[in-house]
Amino acid sequence: MKTTARIFAASAALLLLAANSSAQDSFFDGDSSSGFDSFGGSSSSIPVEFSGTLKADGRAYLDKDVDGKDTGFEAKNLKDFRNVPTDADASAKIGIKYSGNKADADVKLLFQKDIIKDHPFDVIDELTLSGYMGNLTLNAGKMKITWGKGDKLHVLDNFNADDYTDFIFPDYLDRRISTPMAQAIYAPAYSNSVVSNIRLEAVYTPFLPTDRFASKGYWVPGQVGELKSTVTGIVSTNLASKLAAKDALASATPTAAYIAAEKNYLEYLTYANSLMDDPENLYPDTKTLKYSQLGGRVTATFRQFDVGASYYYGHYKQPSVDLSSYYADAAAIASNTTFLTNYGAAIQSGAVTKEDAIKAFAIQSGTELSLPELHYDRKQTFGLEASTILWHFNLRGEAAFNLTEDTKGDNPWVHNNSVAWLAGFDIDLPFANMNVNIQETGSLTLNYDKVKDGAFKEYDADYNAGHATNNRLVANITTSFMNEKLAPEVTVMYGIERGDLVVMPKLVYKPVPDLSLTASGMYIGCKDEESEFYAWENNSFVQLGARVEF
Repeated sequence: MKTTARIFAASAALLLLAANSSAQDSFFDGDSSSGFDSFGGSSSSIPVEFSGTLKADGRAYLDKDVDGKDTGFEAKNLKDFRNVPTDADASAKIGIKYSGNKADADVKLLFQKDIIKDHPFDVIDELTLSGYMGNLTLNAGKMKITWGKGDKLHVLDNFNADDYTDFIFPDYLDRRISTPMAQAIYAPAYSNSVVSNIRLEAVYTPFLPTDRFASKGYWVPGQVGELKSTVTGIVSTNLASKLAAKDALASATPTAAYIAAEKNYLEYLTYANSLMDDPENLYPDTKTLKYSQLGGRVTATFRQFDVGASYYYGHYKQPSVDLSSYYADAAAIASNTTFLTNYGAAIQSGAVTKEDAIKAFAIQSGTELSLPELHYDRKQTFGLEASTILWHFNLRGEAAFNLTEDTKGDNPWVHNNSVAWLAGFDIDLPFANMNVNIQETGSLTLNYDKVKDGAFKEYDADYNAGHATNNRLVANITTSFMNEKLAPEVTVMYGIERGDLVVMPKLVYKPVPDLSLTASGMYIGCKDEESEFYAWENNSFVQLGARVEF
């Protein structure tokens, strides 16, 4: 088992694949919902507008391994279509906007099965209340904001978390989880021939949203499964040890010690059942002021350059795992004379693993092993961003320095300091309405070797298959024909250090302006088990979808 940057290694790449296309949304285009009807008719005195998007998708998986079960179907063997695993989804997003003289209100409601069932608060996808006071704008509500000049790939966009329960397919903003926050924007009227469009921004959130991952189905990260297995194993060992302690004291006339042991066993049984029914109990509560976030950003136009600088104070959105207490308990057992007498020879011969022997001894001796501790590392991000136009190229870039509480880099349970970057461009070509968009994004973990060669190198929060760097290249090509009614597209992501490959083709047909019919698919190629996408190597699929906007 690896720790979080490996336990959630796949998710690191997912955010960097934010530019990937959804089944309906263009990879590098924003939300295209348009059109609205006035409240109560076109002559209503109440300035309220409505808009919406209705979507339906059907997906067929072309590889055989789903939740570790053989479906009997492979992409390379098309003889038996009866065993093709399928999936379907539908959603409706409804927007309501009020525009007043000095205030606006905008709400987007999202109706989707998993949201309604598991996260009902997020039926309100966004709710923004805005007030305008001259050059000052105040926004508050359940919001999504984006920092950075990248085109749906960012290293500076820290306030909102991501929903990866359907991997990377929703559009970037659709995947972001809205968060209660307050935002103040001041745009001074000052400008001259050198500097213009100055904008000062401050943001505060009272608590921390965290990334979501599937707990069952096709898109469960393999490292999440490893963590669950580890926790389950420790809990089962502890429960068995308490039962053994109780049984060892059993007698015809229960003693006070036996009654205490039985009570201890029943209490832990209740805890174990609760933990297995709701693994989220293992995670810290981030809905407290301890996990609040704040930041500031200034942007401006300097001659032909749009530039910016930002500061973020908050936390990583994916947890780190601290196994130090567990390994201290295990080390104490491993040095026990009785343990060495009972299991030393068996371990030496390979008849039993040391880990299994430790668990067996814990049961026999009534020893409780400490569970992993999950926490969200605090970080500060200092960022720079810029974009400009050079000839026909739209250039963009971001740079970040992440300052954590492990500045020396020798604590395996906490993220090291790191730097991250993004650089890219897009260009419109003079044929077939073609656009080519290429972005490279990467990170460098500072003092990576401090834990790399230590006892817990494979449990390091920054574990990256032995690499201090992690770079990915993302390319997207779009074109259109028939007066933009037919739009082919392909997106490719390549992991430079690990050789991972993701290819996502898509074809969109719009017979009428408000209706989109989509055929899309995905292929994942993994070099080896260290791949960030290894858990989903057998999840290649084809998909058909429809989307109506109003």
